[in-house]
Amino acid sequence: MKSIELSAQKRECGPKRNVLSLRRRGMIPAVLYGKEVGNITIQVSTKDMEAIIATHSIGSTLISLDIAGEENNEPYLVMCRELQRDPLRRDLLHADFFQVVLTEEIETEAPVLLVGEAAGIKEGGILQHMLRTVTVSCLPTRMPDRLEADLSALNIGEQLTVGDLEAPEGVKIISDPDSVIALVVAPVYEEEEEEEEESEGEAVGGAAAAEGAEEQEE
Repeated sequence: MKSIELSAQKRECGPKRNVLSLRRRGMIPAVLYGKEVGNITIQVSTKDMEAIIATHSIGSTLISLDIAGEENNEPYLVMCRELQRDPLRRDLLHADFFQVVLTEEIETEAPVLLVGEAAGIKEGGILQHMLRTVTVSCLPTRMPDRLEADLSALNIGEQLTVGDLEAPEGVKIISDPDSVIALVVAPVYEEEEEEEEESEGEAVGGAAAAEGAEEQEE
C-alpha cells in the first residue's frame, strides 16, 4: 500500500499562548509516538492535514512523515490515530501520529462502502445504513482502503451484518460479526395515512351522530 507524504517540524512544549500563535500561523500541534521513536512533539500544516483528510480515510492511510532536522533524515511511516477539532467551528486543533512497524500487525478502522441496489428498495423498502466502519487487524502493507458490502440480495425485512463481509487476504475483521451494517425496512407512511383517514372518518361520523341526537331532542 502506497503512503502519502506529510512534512513536519519539531516543536517545543510551552504555554497555551504559543499553541494559539501556532494555529494563527496555519499550523497545528501534534505528537508522534511509538516503540522506536518514543514521543516527539511536532507541528504540521493545517492546510496539508485537511487535504489528507478530504481525500483519504485517516484510519486506514499510511503517511510518510518527514520531520525537518531529524538526525537520521529518514521519514517515519505513521498513521494518524486521533484528530481533535473545535466542537463549534470544527477547526483542527491537534493530531496524534503512531509509528508503524511493517512486520507487526495493527488494528485500525476500515470504512465500509455499500455497493449494489437492494432488491427490497425496488419494492418500496427503505435502506438504513447503520455501521460505516469496522475494526480490522493486518500488517500495514495489507491495510484495505475500504471493505465493500453488497446489498443486491437484500429484500424488505432483511439485513447485512459484519459477518457477511469478505475480508481481503491477510486481513482479519475484529468487529462483532452480528453487528448490522445495513437493513431494508418496510415503508410505514401508507399505514399511518390510512389510520389518520380512519380517525378523521370516525370523528366526522361522531359529530354527525351528535347533531342528529340534538335535533331529535328539540
